[in-house]
Amino acid sequence: MPLDQPETTTSDTKWTINGRLNGTSATSFQVSISTEGPATEAEGDALLQALVDLLGPRYYGVTGTKGYTAYTTRAMTPSA
Repeated sequence: MPLDQPETTTSDTKWTINGRLNGTSATSFQVSISTEGPATEAEGDALLQALVDLLGPRYYGVTGTKGYTAYTTRAMTPSA
């Protein structure tokens, strides 16, 4: 049974915010944002930006990142 051409699918957008209590602190934090149901990627983007704006002035080194999970699948096809 030969394999079909691989299909790469992107799903599960994840937003993450990282920061530290202050410049010399060993205490750090990480906040993860995920969407459910009818939520959109734009809503996740807006929440990420709002939280970075809120936490940035108060804590040290606050950064926000957005990532995707991708995976590849191949279907089996019957032999000729």
